[in-house]
Amino acid sequence: MSWFKRLVLSITFRLALLYTLVFALSVAGLFYFVFWTTSGFAQRQFEAAVQAEVTSFQESYQRSGTGGLVMAINRRLDPSGRPDSIYLLVDPVGTPVAGNLRNWPRNVAVDDLWVNFNIRSLEGASQELAEARALQFFTPEGFRLLVGRDIREAQQFRQQLLRSLNIGIGMTVFIGLLGGFVFGRGVMRRIEAITTTCRSIMSGDLSKRVAVGSTTDELGRLSQSINAMLDQIERLMRGMQQVSDNVAHDLRTPLNRLRSRLEDATRNIHDPKQRDAIEGAIEDADQLLATFSALLRIARAEAGLQRNFEALDLAAIGEDVAEMYGPLAEEKSLSFTARFEPGIYGMGERNLVAQALANLLDNAIKYSPEGGAVTIVSVLIKGKPAFVVSDTGPGIPDEFKEKVLLRLFRMEQSRTSPGSGLGLSLAQAVARSHNLDLKLDDNHPGLRVTLTFPEAAQAPAKPQASTPVQSPDMALDAAGAKAA
Repeated sequence: MSWFKRLVLSITFRLALLYTLVFALSVAGLFYFVFWTTSGFAQRQFEAAVQAEVTSFQESYQRSGTGGLVMAINRRLDPSGRPDSIYLLVDPVGTPVAGNLRNWPRNVAVDDLWVNFNIRSLEGASQELAEARALQFFTPEGFRLLVGRDIREAQQFRQQLLRSLNIGIGMTVFIGLLGGFVFGRGVMRRIEAITTTCRSIMSGDLSKRVAVGSTTDELGRLSQSINAMLDQIERLMRGMQQVSDNVAHDLRTPLNRLRSRLEDATRNIHDPKQRDAIEGAIEDADQLLATFSALLRIARAEAGLQRNFEALDLAAIGEDVAEMYGPLAEEKSLSFTARFEPGIYGMGERNLVAQALANLLDNAIKYSPEGGAVTIVSVLIKGKPAFVVSDTGPGIPDEFKEKVLLRLFRMEQSRTSPGSGLGLSLAQAVARSHNLDLKLDDNHPGLRVTLTFPEAAQAPAKPQASTPVQSPDMALDAAGAKAA
């Protein structure tokens, strides 16, 4: 039902709902205007007919007195007349003289002109409760005349008309919502296609393009504009990648030659000071080569050039990384704990995930003081596979936790300690290309880094071949080594 929830919360459905509401209010206003107009017209016709009868009775009374009035009433009681007509003439003491009512209705005030009342029976009619509306007329002798109609049919007509109008409004709202649902579903399907394509591109697949469909509507023209923008972005990315590769390779080649010549020079120099100076220059060259290699790896991870995703055994990757960095932790007298739960798999590119984990573990060992503790584990967090690397070093203040993920950023402004500020940047680039969640938390003391996969994966049918993991400080591309 997630698609239904997305549909209901979409702006397309809300616009359709708003349009349906406005249209329903308009239709309701029109319907009820027709209802009140029709009801009012029928009411006026009814009262005009009763008023005409009373006028006729007044004329009969003026011509022939009370006797003429009784004769006029009896003529109106002819079976061929209106069956819903009500007539009652009573003397001054309330005794019925003529008409089709047995007695004067209760709760009818003398001073009321038009009155509404219930009657139990009419002469010649079925025994049932009727609703009546009548007009009173008084003679000078004190006789009272009541002339009216049974308004049950009029009330039934009003009720049926009102019920029909309500059904019409309900159908209008239903059809409007159904139309909004169908319309919103179609538009949302196209928008979801655009969103899915954009997410694929954000994950690094720059070859994806948005399906255009019809070019005559707004979404079609938007898709064309997005595709044109993506074409331009891809051209720029390819150009930047080519330039970066060429620059890195062109610079690493003379750096490797320079390093080789410096190593050759150390064999022929016996002055300790000169030897130390040359060895320092070699270390600087190694640092430059490692920086170039890390920058290239970050660029490739962010560009999504390595997309050979497969089910990864997190325990196997963790053991390889821990085996390589265990001796380094022992050299610093650190308590090193590696614990990996078996049977946990996540989707990704093995070399990149292992490199990111190696960078995190390298930072944990590098910044932990002697006698400290470093821990690396693979666990399930809320059903999602994850690596957790923690240390007891100085940690990272909250205001720097986002900045340390940027390239070449280092909290130590003097930059006297080894490193290039690219370790966490590479881990972040791998996380983005794999849709992983990289989270930095306080370990009290120290730092705890959690690398969480979006979902668990099925174990592969064949066992995975173990790929050696390179240290971040020794990570040289094969192309660079070949060029050297």
